[in-house]
Amino acid sequence: MKGIQFEELSSPEIGVLAEKKAVILVPIGACEEHGRHLPVVTDTRLAYQACLDTADKVKDTIPIAVLPPVFYGYSVAVLKNWPGTVTIRPKVLIDFMYDICTSLIDMGLDRILIVNGHGNNPGVLDVVVRTVGDDHKVFPGVVNIFNLWDAQWIRENRKSKEGGISHAGEAETSIMLHLSPELVDMSLADGTDIMTSSINTCPVDPVSPRKKKLFLSTWFVEDSLYGGAGDPSVADAEFGKRIHDMAVNSLAEVIRDFHDVMEKYDGRILKRKNTRF
Repeated sequence: MKGIQFEELSSPEIGVLAEKKAVILVPIGACEEHGRHLPVVTDTRLAYQACLDTADKVKDTIPIAVLPPVFYGYSVAVLKNWPGTVTIRPKVLIDFMYDICTSLIDMGLDRILIVNGHGNNPGVLDVVVRTVGDDHKVFPGVVNIFNLWDAQWIRENRKSKEGGISHAGEAETSIMLHLSPELVDMSLADGTDIMTSSINTCPVDPVSPRKKKLFLSTWFVEDSLYGGAGDPSVADAEFGKRIHDMAVNSLAEVIRDFHDVMEKYDGRILKRKNTRF
């Protein structure tokens, strides 16, 4: 094989992936404003690089390839207040991702993990994989990059106070300083848009020690001047490297687990009266 990037492979090589029952990673992010200091590709960059680095890490033991990233996602309308956001309607995005999964299944690639780097996508992607399961009896998985982070480690090592880590905040800015420093303008990174919500059951900081019991849109409970939600002023490339590395290591664990589960249940016959569904 020439590599782990799907688009660089020939049709026969992709056929070999199908024969080997390879895991296919489908990275998705967003084209979305990220304050004044980060590029609009941030969410996609985080997801795609995690996929590439993780696939390279496990390729010697698990057949794997990474699809070209989906650069567009669903973003709430308030983000259109700042230039740069291209949002896809949820029902359109569901159909789009469904068709990607169906195309892979049709060519014999049915071990699919969607790897998401954008905060507004998870609900949409959950519907995608459930619908694919209903229609094809093939069950893709969804992995959200921010759920791969070690929240306790971040809480202990962060420089921002609670409210400083979310959209374009300390974590994302730090990761981008590690991955693509040339795209980050730290002269425009400040704490103006740090989150201040004190709703006890709905902490808006994703690594808050408070348990989230209520979902509310961050953009409903917070105000923003520059289109951010956090404090990027204290971002640091080494901090970003540690977060990216923990995402890669955790994603590798997920891939191994997913691969083993698919191997275990491949071809099983369910003990149900009706096996149509």
